[in-house]
Amino acid sequence: MPSTLLWQKAIEDLQVNAPFQRLRKSLLLLLQLLVLIAAALALGKPMFQHVRTHDDNVIILIDQSASMSVVEPDGRTRLDAAREQARHTIDNMSDDGRAMVIAFCDRAYVASPFDTNKSALKARIDAIEQTDGASRLGEAIALAEAYLQNIIIGKEEGGADVAPESAAPPASVYLFTDGNIEDLDKVSPQRLNVDNLRVYNLALRSDNVGILAMDARRHYERPEALQVFATVRNFGAEPVTCDATLYLDDQVADVQTIRLEGAPPEPEGGDPTPLHQRAPAAGTVAAVAFDEVNFESAGAVEVRLMIDDALLADNRAWTLVEPPRDVSVLLVTDGSIFLENALATLPIVLETITPAEYESRGDEELIDNGRCRYDVVVFDGHSTSRLPQGNYFFWGAAPNVEGVALGRTIDDEIIFNWDETHPILRHVAVETVQVFEWRELKLPREAVSLIDGQTSPVLSLLNRDASQYLICAFRLISEDDAGNPIMNTFWVTKVHFIVFLQNAVQYLASAISTAGVRTVPPGEPVTLPAPAGAATVLIRRPDAVPDSVPVGDFPTIHYARTRKVGVYRAEPGVPGEDRFAVNLFSEIESHVAPQRSMTIGQSPKTAQATSMEVNDPAWPWFLLGLLAFLLIEWVVYNRRVLV
Repeated sequence: MPSTLLWQKAIEDLQVNAPFQRLRKSLLLLLQLLVLIAAALALGKPMFQHVRTHDDNVIILIDQSASMSVVEPDGRTRLDAAREQARHTIDNMSDDGRAMVIAFCDRAYVASPFDTNKSALKARIDAIEQTDGASRLGEAIALAEAYLQNIIIGKEEGGADVAPESAAPPASVYLFTDGNIEDLDKVSPQRLNVDNLRVYNLALRSDNVGILAMDARRHYERPEALQVFATVRNFGAEPVTCDATLYLDDQVADVQTIRLEGAPPEPEGGDPTPLHQRAPAAGTVAAVAFDEVNFESAGAVEVRLMIDDALLADNRAWTLVEPPRDVSVLLVTDGSIFLENALATLPIVLETITPAEYESRGDEELIDNGRCRYDVVVFDGHSTSRLPQGNYFFWGAAPNVEGVALGRTIDDEIIFNWDETHPILRHVAVETVQVFEWRELKLPREAVSLIDGQTSPVLSLLNRDASQYLICAFRLISEDDAGNPIMNTFWVTKVHFIVFLQNAVQYLASAISTAGVRTVPPGEPVTLPAPAGAATVLIRRPDAVPDSVPVGDFPTIHYARTRKVGVYRAEPGVPGEDRFAVNLFSEIESHVAPQRSMTIGQSPKTAQATSMEVNDPAWPWFLLGLLAFLLIEWVVYNRRVLV
């Protein structure tokens, strides 16, 4: 027995010292090898490839307009879904691909220039904010094309410039929208290949009732009485009955019940007519006239629809009214009996002085807190540059401001065209107006022509630096060759001449309409008078986010962050002009039904209505396997040790 054990010990020593041995079966070794393999595979970050993509150059366009705030049945807004699909687009790019992100509503901006960092790109996508603005694609396309434009190498010889071909592959464009785009019929890409454009539209809901217009005005004879009107339309397919509630400074003043018929379904294949050109179906539109209410102070007037529908931004509308008072008018004339008598018939406080008296008056007599003391100043044949911020009406004269001048006398033309929809010309029979002569008007491009002659405007409205200038190119009384006064028009004998003066005075004094700078669409810049001595003005937005605007040495402030509907307040501000309202009033945005078919640059496109497939990462599964192998190894080891 002892010798046998000795030989066994010798054999074991020989096996241990042998350079090559047969690998023994070991469960622990196998598990450790599996752990190493799983770790190596996880470090390689493998993917489950559901989508084969070769996109190396990607442009992502994301719609952030009002209709993208609709909450879909899955509980997410359309913008949330668009952001998620855009992140999937980033994930599906090739490893060395690059992408650019552009967000757009009424204006477009570059959320991220071309970048290869996928995490940074997705963070920029998540930072895109919801707005209540309209949707316009043209500027977004122009921005994308500007970033893709090749550099031009100039040469000294004419016509020898070189446009080198870009080494980058053609860009793939991904458009995430619900299709309710205002300028779709005007979009014409120049350098983007529309064939590489893919549209994704996951919108579903179409039920919506919206306020399309609102007006508040004081009674002509009883200024303390307020009349409020609204236009409401049903864009959904089902009939709707709801209450429209009138609020005065957040207090309920009246309730009107309205019933609207459902809109008929669109024809198969969609309606090629642009949204803004489609006539509403019968019974889908209602004009709401609230009961006349007494409101003897300044304040906010709101119309609110009490309905739970797809879009909230068009369920409310606001305007601001001033306290009832007689409008103060200053007439500057050397003598015009027709103008004086006509103005005297209006419910205004009228004061008449000569041009010489006007120019010699002290500033304290004309100016109060940086603005003209009078609501409206009427100049009869007197051009002047003494024009503090205010409202001015010129007859046969013009303000001495940049871009405005009087030219030759025109005596061989007729009134050719006019805008009968403008409040100043409401109920005015312009077609019956005859004028023997007027002055040629030279005006800046921002001036709005209300009445046109054959070669020159006859009546124009210019808004500039918180002032309004209504410029009429003719005087009521002119002179003959001998210098004797003669009538230049028989308009003064017509009843609608008084109506015209009433409209003009009230419009300039902002006494009858919500039009003007106090009510604007989302995204529209606003100009407000700056209070004297203020270094900064704080703008309080409807979403409770304050903005500080520097004043400097300027008489006005300009504010452009108006992409949320509601009432904005300036603190400090000029009393009576320290608030303004932003309203949607957009048929296209209120028409929330998704538009699957669209034409971009003469190329028809059909939006994909399903979620984008994404390549899922596989490395987490390898990490999970690694942990499982480690756990099994630990169990096996402990069982052997304990045994």
